[in-house]
Amino acid sequence: MEGIREVIIGGLLPAILFGAGSILQKAGNKIGIAQSHYLISFAAGIIAAGVISFLVVKGGTFSFKAGAFAAGHGLLFGAGFALIGFGIVVFNMPISKIVPLVNMSALVAVALGLVVFKEYAGVNVFNLLAGAILIVAGGILVGKS
Repeated sequence: MEGIREVIIGGLLPAILFGAGSILQKAGNKIGIAQSHYLISFAAGIIAAGVISFLVVKGGTFSFKAGAFAAGHGLLFGAGFALIGFGIVVFNMPISKIVPLVNMSALVAVALGLVVFKEYAGVNVFNLLAGAILIVAGGILVGKS
């Protein structure tokens, strides 16, 4: 069981940062930035965070295989952000509606983690299913708002 420090650092703070980032995304999209320019600027911010992390967190390893997984993650992440921007600009979706729907991605990660990494042995399936049902119910409510 994780302690409060781990939950704050690994969960709560990223949630706050990602939520605040969504506000920045909508602000940039409302000004009228092209998605390609947005993604390049977004990538510059990620590179800056990577350089800071590299300078602050010492040690670690690198392999081309692991780097390929990271690049794939970046590609999927960028494509997702481009689609969010498309929804904001073309369909004028409110950020308060689109972000909760996008954050249902947690269910995709949970399902894939259970299958790909065989994490089903270390979880309480009842709690997992109950939480998933609540997330889906929340997504339906948000989508209809």
